[in-house]
Amino acid sequence: MTFGLMSFSDIDKPNYPTPPQTKERLFYIQRNHNSNTIVYDANFDVDGKLIENKPIGVYWIRYEEDGRKMELRNIEKWYAYGVRCSRPKSDEDFYQVKLVANKKRDFKLFQKKPFEANVHTLIDNKQSYLEHMYIEADNSGVWPKVKYIELYGIDIATGENTYEKIITE
Repeated sequence: MTFGLMSFSDIDKPNYPTPPQTKERLFYIQRNHNSNTIVYDANFDVDGKLIENKPIGVYWIRYEEDGRKMELRNIEKWYAYGVRCSRPKSDEDFYQVKLVANKKRDFKLFQKKPFEANVHTLIDNKQSYLEHMYIEADNSGVWPKVKYIELYGIDIATGENTYEKIITE
């Protein structure tokens, strides 16, 4: 179930720090648990091309620990925040990206020029650049249970903000 476009000011979530924008930044994920943020960056070679065997790097910005950068633990890579990237055909100009926690949603990684890449997905039925996600979960059990996911992006055709809330319960 999804809800349509909503005003960003209507969203009741914590006021977490925003990761600094970099040329590598693709998108990031924040959660209700704490302000620590999972960051997804493009991995470029020295010429600015995406690295074929690992086009996306994922890591934490641990805002609750002086903002330090930390690699994901293996269990986080395998079950929560990891990504799998593949090229559908060798002549395709994009990578198919699957988040391990949600293999149903399609994401595509495109590179238009050196040192510039972005992730596309449907947000509220509009092809969008993905900017960030917010996950609301019940953390009272052994494993967190996701209640909903919010996707934030920019409509590729119009440049307008896009938003979608996906209820998972």
